[in-house]
Amino acid sequence: MRKITVNNKEYYISIEYIFGLFEGDGSITIQLKPNKSHKMGKQIILIFEIHQHVIDVDLLKAISIFLGCGKVEVGRKVGSPDTWVYRLRISTQVDILNILLPILQSQSMMLQKRAQDIKLFIEACLIVKDQKHNTEQGQATINTLASKLSSKLTLEGKEQLPATDLKLNPERVLGFTDAEGHFSFTMTKSKNNPKYTGVIFNFLITQEKSEIKFLNELIKFFGCGNVFTNEKGGGVFAVHNKQDLATKIIPFFESNRLQTIKNLSFSKFKKALEICMSNKPLQSSHIEELNNILIDQIGKRPQK
Repeated sequence: MRKITVNNKEYYISIEYIFGLFEGDGSITIQLKPNKSHKMGKQIILIFEIHQHVIDVDLLKAISIFLGCGKVEVGRKVGSPDTWVYRLRISTQVDILNILLPILQSQSMMLQKRAQDIKLFIEACLIVKDQKHNTEQGQATINTLASKLSSKLTLEGKEQLPATDLKLNPERVLGFTDAEGHFSFTMTKSKNNPKYTGVIFNFLITQEKSEIKFLNELIKFFGCGNVFTNEKGGGVFAVHNKQDLATKIIPFFESNRLQTIKNLSFSKFKKALEICMSNKPLQSSHIEELNNILIDQIGKRPQK
């Protein structure tokens, strides 16, 4: 990983990390847009994006520096500026064909839907590179590719996409967790014993039901956890067992530091887990400390 400093913040960036983040928080665009100045009356639009909350905009800048291309800009203005979403957008043909395309051709994806999108994007890039996008046949092919993007497919269509065979690695999983991971804990009271306070810990990664195979691979990767379908029909990889969290999940993210706001949630999660693992039963002072950690999270940007 290469260290890149942006606004006095240090980021450790690699291609694997970038694509882990992209698989969770990225998007691909293939489009033909009417443009009278172009030979065929239409302009091909190819866009590769990674999105992040404004609080993590410097991470996008670090990735742009690492790649040597792309523009970091506001992607969605909803509410006050501190709630806006930013994006790293790579959209010029020079950057896409000369920098991004060779990288994409060397990569495999973890998610079936991302593998589909990258495959289609590469095909579209090669049509442009060969100047075939200025022909009727080339534009017809572009339209066909655009119609097959995962965003255009139903859940059933996504479930029928070819399986991927990528073996998970720490940098890719780290990037994906920065995009899709969730660390939290809740405190519960016993109906039978009002003096007893229980603490439930959750490390979760969620995806569409079509990506269940990937979620099951996370069980093998971390050596713990289980996968289930939630009330919305989505797939969830979950680790609740305190011993597994303490001996497998925590050490992984200590060795592979999260680089988004998720690292703050992880730090609080780790501190709360240490309190519970070191003190059995929990005393009033420990419960107060846990409550303070929860209160400190109020007003912080919610995680996925």
